[in-house]
Amino acid sequence: MLRLAQTHASGNLTEIGGQASLAGWIAHALRVPQSEAHRLARLAKLLFEGKLPETRKALDAGALSVGEAATIANAVEHATKNRDKTKFEDADHFRKMMDTGTMAAKKADPTLSANELTRTGREVAAKLNPTLVEDQHKKAYANRRADLARNPDGAHYFQTQGPDADAELIEKAVAAYTKPHDANKPEVSKAERTYDAFVEIMRVALGHQECAVAPGPLAMINITVPLDVFNGQRKAQAEAAAQKQDQGPGQEGGGFAATQDGQVMAMDAVWKMAPDSVLRRIITEPLSGKPLDVGHGVRSAPEQIRTVANHGRSTCAWPQGCDVPISGTEADHIHSHSKGGKTSAANIQPLCSFHNRLKYRREKNPHRATWQGHNRHRKPPDPAPPPDPAPDPPPRE
Repeated sequence: MLRLAQTHASGNLTEIGGQASLAGWIAHALRVPQSEAHRLARLAKLLFEGKLPETRKALDAGALSVGEAATIANAVEHATKNRDKTKFEDADHFRKMMDTGTMAAKKADPTLSANELTRTGREVAAKLNPTLVEDQHKKAYANRRADLARNPDGAHYFQTQGPDADAELIEKAVAAYTKPHDANKPEVSKAERTYDAFVEIMRVALGHQECAVAPGPLAMINITVPLDVFNGQRKAQAEAAAQKQDQGPGQEGGGFAATQDGQVMAMDAVWKMAPDSVLRRIITEPLSGKPLDVGHGVRSAPEQIRTVANHGRSTCAWPQGCDVPISGTEADHIHSHSKGGKTSAANIQPLCSFHNRLKYRREKNPHRATWQGHNRHRKPPDPAPPPDPAPDPPPRE
């Protein structure tokens, strides 16, 4: 791809490749969708121009796939486009800081998937530009809207847009009213069950208009906020640090509010939720940031232990990577409880139901072959079949 980018930069791509753009050549030569072709073309251009040095090193070392590199390039470019231009006038310098911060997270956790890399890019951008998330929240709130349209065929279409914080409330409310699939009835798709849940919410709301106080919690949304961020101390420090453009993003974790699934939240939204929320303190080890163990002597991990064990993670903890969010995982004993494993934060990890069952099957059948990750311990090719035996008796000359 670098040679293609060089050819494009020289202006000879049309003569050599027969296409007017690098993305067009990639789409036709590699038979990939236009959206993927544009991602790869963006990556090739940035690598050729030397604007992603850390990503280039990881690619050359084989520690990063082309798809992962394209995701990083996309996240870096999105953050660069939306940066605060008064604080970061030099786009290339900001781009390199984004590259450094994102690749540092990838080196710290090589199992980060493409979805997590995109989220990591937003977190790095939030560290570099402390007001970014707040500005995006205010802009999304200012542009909020809901449209209900009817058509002549007796159907309707309902669409909303607004800030991420409201999406958390909508998601939790719909999930609370979504009925599970009934195996004894005809199959109903997830989209259909989501619609049914939404309509049920409307019915319940209309039937409780006279209720002065909600009968229970509005929603269970777990948000982690560092104390100095919650009380505003971190904001002033971060704004001062962001003025020093010769420094990359700090490596200290958690300079922002985030849901348990890793969604960065604006503090305006968090403060709005705070009066009706339960605040819970988590004490961490100062140097490593690791939550302190609050061990327990029972098999089922209580909420306190799960909260500590899940701290710092936003997805299933499967070693080869998994995109199932924390809210969809189960508490798994790393060292099985039946074999003496403690129910403590150090021995609990979040696993989705699929990987929890897979881990159990592997423990019961330890001699089965397992996949070890991309290009690692790849199964050797099958040996060539033996030659055909000589005919008996031998043929006549």
